[in-house]
Amino acid sequence: MRPTRSDIRSAYDAAVTAVEPRAAVVRALSYEDSLLTVGGHSFGGVLSTDVVVLAVGKAASAMARGVHDIVGGQRGLVVTTDAADVPFGSCVGSHPIPDQSSLRCGGAMISFVQATRPSDVMIFLISGGGSSVATLPIEGVSIEDISTMNSLLIASGIPIEDINEVRASVSRLKGGRLAESTVAERQVTLVLSDIVGAGPEHVASGPSLGFGLGRRAGDVLDAAGLRAAMPSKVVEAVEGFVPPEPPAALKFTTLGSPAIAAEAARSDLVASGFDASVLTAELTGEARFEAVALTDMTSPGSILIAAGETTVAIRGEGIGGRNQEAALAAALHVDGQDVLFGAFGTDGIDGPTLAAGAVVDGETASRARGVGVDLDAALRNNDSHTALAALGETVVTGPSGTNVADLWISAKGPF
Repeated sequence: MRPTRSDIRSAYDAAVTAVEPRAAVVRALSYEDSLLTVGGHSFGGVLSTDVVVLAVGKAASAMARGVHDIVGGQRGLVVTTDAADVPFGSCVGSHPIPDQSSLRCGGAMISFVQATRPSDVMIFLISGGGSSVATLPIEGVSIEDISTMNSLLIASGIPIEDINEVRASVSRLKGGRLAESTVAERQVTLVLSDIVGAGPEHVASGPSLGFGLGRRAGDVLDAAGLRAAMPSKVVEAVEGFVPPEPPAALKFTTLGSPAIAAEAARSDLVASGFDASVLTAELTGEARFEAVALTDMTSPGSILIAAGETTVAIRGEGIGGRNQEAALAAALHVDGQDVLFGAFGTDGIDGPTLAAGAVVDGETASRARGVGVDLDAALRNNDSHTALAALGETVVTGPSGTNVADLWISAKGPF
């Protein structure tokens, strides 16, 4: 039996369902007789009016709905890319590059947590994308400086944990500074993690957990050769950074991860009768090269799955995302072979495009030649979305409401 594009899409859908944030939050909470348990951390004598919810990131809306399902209450703020159907007040920010909307959301977050009471239970709901949708730079650093900084960091292809070191050093939110701004004596964080190879304190640059972030910012700039290109105010902030004091104990629980998504995809494919296995849930590296490697490692008659988060070194001026770039590179590499390759963002958004990713096969390159689409030129120009959309190879799902990095599926015949 030969896998089809529908089979690949079904596996992706199963992965997204497995890390659906609303259900994950509901499983992590209980509230009965004034005892509130959040991810294994219990708080006694809690009224529903004591519960304060701040959700940030791409999965913020669904996570907030999960808390509201169990606790109810009205004291909440949701900061995300799509604030449809949220039970609390909301603010929509920009992703992946912050703009004025992100600045407004950052200000709203600080104002919200500063209005808490010592008797409150502050529940932070943190998911990927939070670094961009809300930003509030320290005094002297402008939003234009932040946008330039983020563009340079992302284009450099350095690991996300290094990017977060720099982000935290110039922020009033990141690196634990948001949590530092509340007087609530009881705090707990639920994390939906999209970070590969680093701890939960890196998700959204750690607004409630990342108290150690920022110390290595100067070293990161030097190692990446970015110090001279950075806005002068960013460099000044990095050089003058003083980390906040961490609390005695951080209470947090990680609810979802790339590993959970990958296993769900594998189970879906196996249930359909395919020989499928997970290679890794810690996929990193340059997207175009890792995609080629995954197709080469796939044994004939089997399906290989990888989850994680790769990077793209920007060389051109095209439009795309890391998953579409991976698919484009795979399409060129498997030209004429019996291979089906899909790459998706579990958040339903790949870079600054409307696509979640793309599915290609051994005939994609041939079809491109037939209609005059130059895939080699597109790859050189980082223009994966334009090329693959023209061929009808992109997959558009809309925002999924979750975010645990990326899912890649490689199937190789003969079957």
